[in-house]
Amino acid sequence: MGILDRVWRAIRANINHLVGQAEDPEKILEQAVLDMQEDLIQLRQAVAQAIATQKRTERQCSQAQSMSEEWYRRAQLALQKGDENLAREALTRRKSYQETAEAMQSQLGQQASVVTQLKQNMMKLESKISEAKTKKRSLHRSCPFCQSVSAVK
Repeated sequence: MGILDRVWRAIRANINHLVGQAEDPEKILEQAVLDMQEDLIQLRQAVAQAIATQKRTERQCSQAQSMSEEWYRRAQLALQKGDENLAREALTRRKSYQETAEAMQSQLGQQASVVTQLKQNMMKLESKISEAKTKKRSLHRSCPFCQSVSAVK
């Protein structure tokens, strides 16, 4: 068993050595930058969708508030004409629109915090991309081959 263990250890050591030589920090950083840029594109799309949803909810909330006010005016008109049943019906509809508007106001608060969080995440990712690109450039400048090529120019 001793010989098999030693042979296996030697094979593993050689494989690890080959993998270590194949790893190029500059290439790894380049791939990381590409991956982060793809993530950034998806994050920007998510931010745009969240903002669009927020705007749509704002419009719906505004419409619900307008309808609530309209039904209140109709209730007042019905009372002025002496039709209490119609006034009650109008106030019932007004209450429904008020509740919808209040629910949407609550939803708007949640959506605003989601948009803020997404924007912060996007800024962090942009910062990380910039940082990785800087590291890649510094690795490229410290490469002995690249230094000899730039010296020839």
